[in-house]
Amino acid sequence: MFGPGTLRTRLGELARARRAVAMPVPPATESHANGNSASALDGWPDASDAPPRFVPDRQGSVASAFAVGVETFLPGGEWRDERGAVYVHERLRSDVEHPRPHWGRLDMPPEEEPDLVAAQSLGLGRALFLDLETGGFSSSPVFLAGTMHWNGSDFVLRQYFARHYGEEACLLRALAAGLAGFETLVTFNGKSYDVPFLRDRARLHRVALPLPLRHLDLLHPARRRWRRLLPDCRLQTLERWVCRRRRAGDVPSDEVPGLYHDFVRRGDPYRLIPVFHHNLLDVITMADVLRALCGPIREPSVR
Repeated sequence: MFGPGTLRTRLGELARARRAVAMPVPPATESHANGNSASALDGWPDASDAPPRFVPDRQGSVASAFAVGVETFLPGGEWRDERGAVYVHERLRSDVEHPRPHWGRLDMPPEEEPDLVAAQSLGLGRALFLDLETGGFSSSPVFLAGTMHWNGSDFVLRQYFARHYGEEACLLRALAAGLAGFETLVTFNGKSYDVPFLRDRARLHRVALPLPLRHLDLLHPARRRWRRLLPDCRLQTLERWVCRRRRAGDVPSDEVPGLYHDFVRRGDPYRLIPVFHHNLLDVITMADVLRALCGPIREPSVR
């Protein structure tokens, strides 16, 4: 179970801190203290935590920033190029839950699933998990892009956040830089939603967005494996019955666009913080669903 009760505690802290004077965020660095915790919110960062591990890409750089809005509670750095900046929050998966021996490994999937076989043969180090949060309509912006990849010893979670509508183009450029070097893009319902949405927004902003050559959409093999055994194959259904977890403190997907638009209007991060939690759990669950799809065929327990 993900962080039972911890989100309520954290939101209480945020409410008490809302009137506090913003503190400067430490500059990003590669050094870190790897504090493990039992659940996905036990390691939720405070403004006094060690600096995040955001590594500059060749096409951009990280600069320290003064904490305003979500930066006060999710320390990070700015990815910046000559045309703008976007905020980036990064952490390791081991910061938010205990490491598992199977992390980074995939068993041999069934041979009738060639996309899974290809992903397993290339290895998790060549795959990038992606989940988007958008403004709700096809003409609305992408405001949060969560990615995760395996670095050889841990999963690296990175969240690109547009603090206002004008930062969407820079978010897309930063994401394009982050996609470089990966051979497989892993999504859930991404062939129908995430990738077409990204391409439309990149075309609008005239941003070059070279995607990995391979795209593994987990929804389709999940349906083939479990559609006769589960009431549906939504990601959170798989999380509960296949991954054997039930998340706590989440925000419903249909509320996410309104929370972002309210943040842009009011500049108050209090109700937006759970959206980062929602996005983070989605990419973590994708990795666990992929592992289950590559493992032996077992019937999920729906009792």
